[in-house]
Amino acid sequence: MGSKELSCLACCNERIGEPMNLLGKAHSPEFWTEVRESESYEKYRRELLGTWERHNKDYHPDCLKYSEFKLFWTTGDRAQYERPYFHRRAMAENAALLSLVYPDESKYTEKLMDILYAICDEYTWCLPAHQGKLEPNNNSRIDLFASETGYMLAEIDVLLRDRLDPLIHNRIMAETERRIVKPFCGVENYGWWENGNTNWTAVCMGSVACTLMLLYPELADEIFIARANTAMDRFLDGFGPDGICFEGCGYWGYGFGFFVLYADMVRTYTEGRCDYFKQERVKRVACFPQKMFLSGNAGVSFSDGGRTLGYGIWIMHYLKKEYPDDILVYSPEYASNSAGKFATHLRSALWMVREYKDTPADNSVTTEFFAPNAQWFTKRTPYYGFAAKGGHNAEMHNHNDVGSFIFAKNGKQLLMDLGSGRYTRQYFAADTRYSILECSSRGHSVPMIGENYQLVGSAARASDFQYENGVLSMDIAGAYRVEGLERIDRSFKLETDSVTLTDSFVYNGTEQITDRIVSFEKAELVDRCTVRIDSATVSFDPDACDCVIGTEQTEKGATCYLVDFKLKRGVTVFTCTVR
Repeated sequence: MGSKELSCLACCNERIGEPMNLLGKAHSPEFWTEVRESESYEKYRRELLGTWERHNKDYHPDCLKYSEFKLFWTTGDRAQYERPYFHRRAMAENAALLSLVYPDESKYTEKLMDILYAICDEYTWCLPAHQGKLEPNNNSRIDLFASETGYMLAEIDVLLRDRLDPLIHNRIMAETERRIVKPFCGVENYGWWENGNTNWTAVCMGSVACTLMLLYPELADEIFIARANTAMDRFLDGFGPDGICFEGCGYWGYGFGFFVLYADMVRTYTEGRCDYFKQERVKRVACFPQKMFLSGNAGVSFSDGGRTLGYGIWIMHYLKKEYPDDILVYSPEYASNSAGKFATHLRSALWMVREYKDTPADNSVTTEFFAPNAQWFTKRTPYYGFAAKGGHNAEMHNHNDVGSFIFAKNGKQLLMDLGSGRYTRQYFAADTRYSILECSSRGHSVPMIGENYQLVGSAARASDFQYENGVLSMDIAGAYRVEGLERIDRSFKLETDSVTLTDSFVYNGTEQITDRIVSFEKAELVDRCTVRIDSATVSFDPDACDCVIGTEQTEKGATCYLVDFKLKRGVTVFTCTVR
């Protein structure tokens, strides 16, 4: 679409679908009666009512403060402003869902309208961290959360329009048009996130597209759908042929989650003509998270991931229905109703399948996943879980972690990938990111040559990434720039109840070689050849190296144990066994 006025666009567009059909049984009073009365939704109701009693009943949406808004530019802090911003949206979500479940209780809708009114009053729906420069009066910028806000208001308005005062409905229409529709439809291309392949592409494009399909169907014509699909195709390209989410497991749930929201709605909107779920690559991406559980819900935390995994009932149950022979839905102990976002919390009721909750898959059985293109590997046995990566140091949400690995046991990571750090301006700034422990290779279980850590950039990468006969191997020397270093052949021999790491260095320099293991669990040397880390033991040859255990504080204030195996002069091979 070009920069025509919306009125011009509206008169020439042909409506494709009926918006009141896009949310399925959410429009049905009978469905909400079932949610209100059925034992299957008891936890869902309890969580909604608990949030109301603890947080929402006495909540009053005060104005968001400029003094907190500007902190991102003065100190780098994001949390002071973001806490009340996200809390406000969570309270709107809670009140809206309670209004649907309990339509005769007017207190929920009254509270909802107060919050919606406050959201429409906000200077901008964009976060300070995404706003750009502080000085311009730019309050219609579309970022992740501006687009999410528009989408939330659209669904709430469609479902509760007959209970909202006309002024609230009119403000929703006016503000979504001013902040979302005009800025997006007024340009042929919105820029980097429309052209990208990260979670931003799916969240922003999915939210904008769903908002238009719901509230402005006269604008969501075939040309617009083609534009949205072009962006979504780019997003899917970012996973590569292995279906790996390089940004981390949590970002799979976020980015691919919004893709699923869009793909479901656009399939209905186009009466099945646009069906992403028929694509083989979508199925590959859908299967990604089940391969990332290592031991219990201890999972893979590469990039800006978390060390424990959960899943949204809404997305895994939906995908299980789409791909019944391929998707595994694990224990409901690891599941959530996806509170915090209206669209996902709504669909935890809409898309829940009782059978999947009552008969979960077993995530204690042995599995193995080798992804040669992404250079990721995971293995789960009844005794341990293991993951390792090659890759390069310019991946999205990159950490300098070529060759990093994880060993999990008894439901938690023991030899760790620390995962994401604290999100601040400095965390995402190129000149400071890799001074932070979680992002630097010094905070990963990889070698050091003297004080030389891994470099950042796409040239810093692994080669010869292979898996044969139970041995994962790679050369990680390319991640370093050290004179005299030719190869670091890193291999992992995967036995039934143990993993043996071997690093062979081809190096003719003089700086000391150190192999490092990191953990948040306390590490202690129990004898001259054994380190204990919780329930794991690391056995090594004390004649080949000296073991030194130190600590460092992360920016979140956690103590990280750094176990350094300092190779003795002339030694070029390090071996240890973890069990």
